[in-house]
Amino acid sequence: MDIEEISGDMTTGVVTETWPATKEVFSSHFGTGCFTCPAFGDEPISMACAMHSTDLDTFVGELKAAAAGE
Repeated sequence: MDIEEISGDMTTGVVTETWPATKEVFSSHFGTGCFTCPAFGDEPISMACAMHSTDLDTFVGELKAAAAGE
């Protein structure tokens, strides 16, 4: 899977399983409780950002940067 494929439509689980370094981005924006949330894993990134009032484009950019740094 290519880093440029990371988008708001991808689920949180696919991103963190494919690029483990992205977990740091999730925890820095949403807190460490993010990973114990029942929705985590199946929830689209766009929904997570909406629920946490986080700018989607900025968040996706940070995910791509973290994934590229692996």
